[in-house]
Amino acid sequence: MVSYLKAKLFSWRRINVVLFTDIPRPEKLKVSLYKEDQLVKKETAHFTSINNIYIFDINLDKDYELGKNYRLLVGDLQCTNIDVNDAIYFKDFDERFFYEKEDLGSNYKKDATEFVMWAPLASEVKIKLISPKDEVVIHEMVREDKGIYRLKINGNLLNYKYRYIINNSGVVTEAKDLYGKEVSLNSEYSVVIDTDALLKIKNVKPETTINNYVDAVIYETHIRDLNEGNYNNTVNKGKYAGFAETNRQTVGGNPAGLDYIKYLGFTHVQIQPVLDFDSKDDIKTSDWYNWGYDTLSFFALEGSYALHPEVPASRILEFKELVNKYHENDLRIIMDVVYNHIYEYENSDFEKTVPHYYFRRRRNHYLSNASGCGNDYASERKMASKIIVDSVKYLFKYFDIDGLRFDLMGLLDINTVKACYKEARKIKEDAILYGEGWDMGEELPSEEKASKNNASLLKEFGFFNDSYRDIVKGPSSSFNLHEKGYICGNNLHEKGYICGNTDYVFGLDYAFHASVLPLSYQPMFNTANQSINYLECHDNSTLFDKLLVSNAFEEEKVLLDRVDLANHILLLSFGVPLVHAGQEIGQSKDGLDNTYKTIGVNNLNYRLIDERFDMVNRFRLFNILRKKLAYTHLFKPEEIKNVFEISHWDNGVYLLSAKNKNIIDNEKEFVILINPKAEKIPVELDNYYTEYNGVDDDRATTVKNSLLPGCSLKMLFLKK
Repeated sequence: MVSYLKAKLFSWRRINVVLFTDIPRPEKLKVSLYKEDQLVKKETAHFTSINNIYIFDINLDKDYELGKNYRLLVGDLQCTNIDVNDAIYFKDFDERFFYEKEDLGSNYKKDATEFVMWAPLASEVKIKLISPKDEVVIHEMVREDKGIYRLKINGNLLNYKYRYIINNSGVVTEAKDLYGKEVSLNSEYSVVIDTDALLKIKNVKPETTINNYVDAVIYETHIRDLNEGNYNNTVNKGKYAGFAETNRQTVGGNPAGLDYIKYLGFTHVQIQPVLDFDSKDDIKTSDWYNWGYDTLSFFALEGSYALHPEVPASRILEFKELVNKYHENDLRIIMDVVYNHIYEYENSDFEKTVPHYYFRRRRNHYLSNASGCGNDYASERKMASKIIVDSVKYLFKYFDIDGLRFDLMGLLDINTVKACYKEARKIKEDAILYGEGWDMGEELPSEEKASKNNASLLKEFGFFNDSYRDIVKGPSSSFNLHEKGYICGNNLHEKGYICGNTDYVFGLDYAFHASVLPLSYQPMFNTANQSINYLECHDNSTLFDKLLVSNAFEEEKVLLDRVDLANHILLLSFGVPLVHAGQEIGQSKDGLDNTYKTIGVNNLNYRLIDERFDMVNRFRLFNILRKKLAYTHLFKPEEIKNVFEISHWDNGVYLLSAKNKNIIDNEKEFVILINPKAEKIPVELDNYYTEYNGVDDDRATTVKNSLLPGCSLKMLFLKK
């Protein structure tokens, strides 16, 4: 004889009950509903039956009260809890339970700590406290309005570990604090820390001013990749502290680490995720590697990058020092954040705390995985949005960061990212926010997504410009590396990959002008501030590896010349240039594509830097030039369209002639000449020009009726 009873809250005043039983059909089903041991409903159920399945509803006189312990008794069967998890889908759920205050998490004071957490579906929440001496104490928390549980515990709880014990519909689980500002070794517990101590550390202000996004030149790297390899003398390799070390060198005596980035002339450093992620072991890090896109916390920092991850304050103090050290060197820090998905929803603290709430579902009710990396985060829900915005405020306020790069931003909703920008700019007026703008998944309506298709609604945000990448060098996914872009020599009669019936040389008009002018294609962005121009990033193949396939029959020297050409075009284009670490020297990933867990291959190759330091210097000089030029700081389309006259010469030369002295801030008249062919091309100009060498015009050489080298870009100024 088998019987099974399941009861689910179907609406605020309706409970749906399903009884599975092989007992002969009863004539009547007596039903009793209790709330906190008080009888609130007693009736004889009227049911429908199919084989051995009996279905009926219990209609309530008053709204079901979340947070109370309800039990249902049907006949002589054992009592069952009411499953309330689907209440999060009720139309007014967010309105009923949105909590707007900013006290969620552990609020530490020397004499007491107050714990505040949001768990509206829970009928009971307790807190498990573990002292530094491993003494365990469990306290029951008090339920308040809006689904809040609160408890103030007297005494100095600094460095106490804790978890919440949560009863959701009779299922009891332990979860870390979603607002926990730090976690213990290997992300096992949340930890009480004194975040106000961070505010007592004086912030260092960078020397130069960033007025607009186009003033930025961004370098993307990873805490471990910058110095973990050989051929540099960084002491604390792969750590926050090592990332911030100065006066470090390569074996050949060239600058390494922070000094190398500074030497190249960047303004911002985009660091791959440093919020706590699913790492294997915070202490033994040599046998594993992770980019960090499987985020566990929106507040706590990753422990494996700390010198002493077993000491909770270590990671936050070291990261704060990192930011200050970069500011001292006139560099700014952009954090790569992953708010769009959670790798394993079923084991996540989000799901354990409020089942179903934080995850987006498809129409068939299956979990959405549009990212392909885990289950999509439901940012459109009010409290899910709030935790993202609160995370952004925390990172800017307490660590003084300078910007955010949103992973797969197109999966987030517009209202949330707008709120992020608003709060970030309140704290830091020159904050930069941008992200990947692909329109992914169908669960969120297209008009609500923070995708580049809605760039006109997100004028404050930058978007990775995939068109720029594909026009200049061609696609970089493993399946289409053979397809050539402009710098590969696909510039005359071959048809471009994304350019349809337009040759890549005309596509370059569009890319160079930050996709804001109707040159071959319709404008994609409102201003050049929105165009994050890039040739490679951590994903997919490197620029050099792409050329190894697309231009397989060329010698290495020619391929490296093409790398130089691509980088120089990038630095002189309108928009915001972003460079992946190693791109400046034509670094390879051994032909690998998705290297998110591959040890060593992503490390910045300092041996190669020594061997190709001439490429480093050429990149540096063009970066210096970019900062000196006035036109590269323009972002409005009406100004950009008045800067250059464009010519496409029959011999393959691409010519940009500055035409308006007022627009270019009284600079000397100049031209930009680009030759994507491997062979030299004769150049005849009516006037004498001096070639800019990046430092001193007096050492420039006169150019007339000369040969333009193969795979090169030259900028020539009118001689006085």
